[in-house]
Amino acid sequence: MRSKIEVEALSYKYDQLKVLEDINFSMQQGEFIGLIGPNGSGKSTLLKNINSKFKPQQGLVYLDGDNLHQLDKKELARNLAVVPQSTEINFDFTVEEIVLMGRTPYIERFSSEQEEDFAIAKEVMKLTNTFDLKDRYINQLSGGERQRVIVARSLAQNPEVLLLDEPTSNLDINYQLEIMNLLKRLNHEQELTILVVLHDLNLAAKYCDKLLLIDQGQIHSFGTPQEIITSENISEVYGSEVTVKYHYPDNTPYVTLIDQQYIPQSKLEHKIHLICGGGTGRELMEQLVKKGYQLSCGVVNKQDSDWEMATSYNIETVIEEPFAPISEAKHQQNLNKIKTAETVILTEVPIGNGNLFNLKAALWAAKQGKEVIVVNGHNIEERDYTSGAGSELFKQLLQQEIKEVEDTVSTLKAIDEIIKN
Repeated sequence: MRSKIEVEALSYKYDQLKVLEDINFSMQQGEFIGLIGPNGSGKSTLLKNINSKFKPQQGLVYLDGDNLHQLDKKELARNLAVVPQSTEINFDFTVEEIVLMGRTPYIERFSSEQEEDFAIAKEVMKLTNTFDLKDRYINQLSGGERQRVIVARSLAQNPEVLLLDEPTSNLDINYQLEIMNLLKRLNHEQELTILVVLHDLNLAAKYCDKLLLIDQGQIHSFGTPQEIITSENISEVYGSEVTVKYHYPDNTPYVTLIDQQYIPQSKLEHKIHLICGGGTGRELMEQLVKKGYQLSCGVVNKQDSDWEMATSYNIETVIEEPFAPISEAKHQQNLNKIKTAETVILTEVPIGNGNLFNLKAALWAAKQGKEVIVVNGHNIEERDYTSGAGSELFKQLLQQEIKEVEDTVSTLKAIDEIIKN
């Protein structure tokens, strides 16, 4: 399949300042791709090279296999439309007049709009929910309304490709979602190919099929949001420590910035291993990370909320496939993690036949002389779904030298006591 847009070995300079270097990527018809990266990384400059406002010093941009910079301006405008970063308009045109400007590539010189042009303008205004505004002046509108009008003007060009430069900047969150939902609908319903510059990583991850991460004028990585939005990538490119969580069921990554004062720069020597699952370890993980302990975790199923928290904090974790029972191989990996820990914590995790190995791991740790802390062990029978097998293992665990606690606060106190002794 031939690419809709292909960027080949593109480089660009402002005077002697190199802004873009050896950019290579392609877009297929109907893709929705987000351009992300820090301020000054070259995102907007790349977009301007693709829309022919700038001409690259090296490399080429192809539209449907043709050199984009050699296309006639009207021909280009009939295939590719641009929503600029600024939506300020210096003259008081009505909304309808603004949208009709999108028909310029189809109107002959010294001619005026025809019936077809008004019909298309009406159609795109209805599509963007701006038809009721058609007689109002553009500068009387709110930021979100004005942005929708500019999108409508671009759609009036009947483009196959839409390029947008930070369409949600300076908009309230409700308008941001309104614009992004509109773009997603256009992408799905009209198979419109969209390339959009975004600063908000969470919006980019939620709405885009793929993300192109730019760092200092070069492509750092290109792939799905799950592949690109990782704590490692964000730390490397933005220089910020973040946690990345995942929304169920679509597995969309969500970024939260970590205050550097929140995470100790030096790690405590005491090593702790968590046996958890089903969200029972989230709060404890957060508190232990905050205090600077060296953590490991397992076995948890991928997509489990404890897996989400552990991976977002880069905690060493033994991971099993989603909804799968713990295998013998993963159990052995878990025991290997326990061998290197000084304290093992068993959270209030529900016990089923699929995770009995985790109870066996806690029992093994106690028999090996590890400090074992058990959270809320008194209600084991209420969360045992194994017809008693889990409760029997737990009774054997209680016969060992363990510490029983009630909650996160008492768990942290128990750890402090272990360290002091």
